[in-house]
Amino acid sequence: MRVLFTVFAAKTHLYNLVPMAWALRSAGHQVCIASQPDLMDAVCGSGLTGLPVGDELRMGGGSRGPTAQTFQGVSGDMVWADPEDLGWEKALGAFTVGCSVQYEYFAGGAMLDELVEFARDWQPDLVIWDALTFAGAIAARACGAAHARMLFGLDYVSRTYQRYRELLLRQPPERRDDPVSDWLRGRLDRYGLDFEEPDALELMTGQWSIDPTPPGMQFPLGLRYVPVRQVPYNGPASVPDWIHERRTRPRVALSLGMSGRDLMGGDTISVERLLAGLADFDIELVATLSAVQLASVSALPDHVRAVEFVPLNELLPTCAAVIHHGGFGTVVNVLTHGVPNLTVPAPWWDEADLGRHIAERGAGLVVAPEALGPDTLRTGLARLLNEPSFAEGAARVRDELLAVPSPHDLVPTIEALTAEHRTRR
Repeated sequence: MRVLFTVFAAKTHLYNLVPMAWALRSAGHQVCIASQPDLMDAVCGSGLTGLPVGDELRMGGGSRGPTAQTFQGVSGDMVWADPEDLGWEKALGAFTVGCSVQYEYFAGGAMLDELVEFARDWQPDLVIWDALTFAGAIAARACGAAHARMLFGLDYVSRTYQRYRELLLRQPPERRDDPVSDWLRGRLDRYGLDFEEPDALELMTGQWSIDPTPPGMQFPLGLRYVPVRQVPYNGPASVPDWIHERRTRPRVALSLGMSGRDLMGGDTISVERLLAGLADFDIELVATLSAVQLASVSALPDHVRAVEFVPLNELLPTCAAVIHHGGFGTVVNVLTHGVPNLTVPAPWWDEADLGRHIAERGAGLVVAPEALGPDTLRTGLARLLNEPSFAEGAARVRDELLAVPSPHDLVPTIEALTAEHRTRR
């Protein structure tokens, strides 16, 4: 069968799709990944076929739209602990801005036009779309393909959309503004497609969702989820010789992720303060820091090895602990290798919740950025290195993760679901 993946131009979101795309490709299916032109080098670097659609997104540099503000806006009213925290005005505001600004920025009209044109010509059997790239669902409807979301972390969108629909039905008829249905209706009408109210849930949440979220971290939403074990993919890279050198001190990794420095305009915590807080530890600290991040550091302690990039999938098996920002790609690498870890959550999406889940499982600790100081940092790292319970907790989570079906194992399920849901025969 033919499978079209769609994703907006962010490497971390692409890397989340690559293992599933390669599993389908290796099973003999034709695979193509569509995104804005500025992601094509990364797509081709993965060994897969890329399709440039629309204009460059240019997140993180000279962007025509919001970057950090967009991600914070997407997550702002999506992250709540109790349903009562999200009233009707906040829910309405979240999706009004989401549909008209944020989702349109990630995959706007020019991208959608070219994507639909390609889908009608190439006739994919299945469209798998990144969970913020709603253009994929519209393209699937336009060509009669089945379609599924690929989640990139906790499913805040579906949880909040279900709450939004619940609150919408409580409103008097004259106040039932529904920007989501209006937005979807307009997108379908653009291509001569009909919209009925039940269509909204499918177009927002997929006919089913491929869910790489680690076991025990999902929301109980009653939607059709197909769990998959996320195989870490860190992009094309070579392994430096020093990774496998004999070590006389414990190795600790420090990773603040790619999104903060590449897309969001910088980190939300001080790199110099992090390094200074660890200056007197008898460890080898491998810090993945760019030249811009290092420019804020007056001097590197002797035990710090600063590298702009190193594949975490190769580095982490050599580490006794990890300090990280809680991004989903980093968390997958950390949990896959069973490394005790300290999360200092970034504010972009589910970093705080993922850190909390890891801590609750006994696999690590979480420290809020505003509470981070030299004492909390040193105390946390000392516990990770010296208390065996954290290594034991990390090993338990790793074993649970490795028991989830791999992308390869999932291919027959995807084939069956595609046959069930596609409307073009």
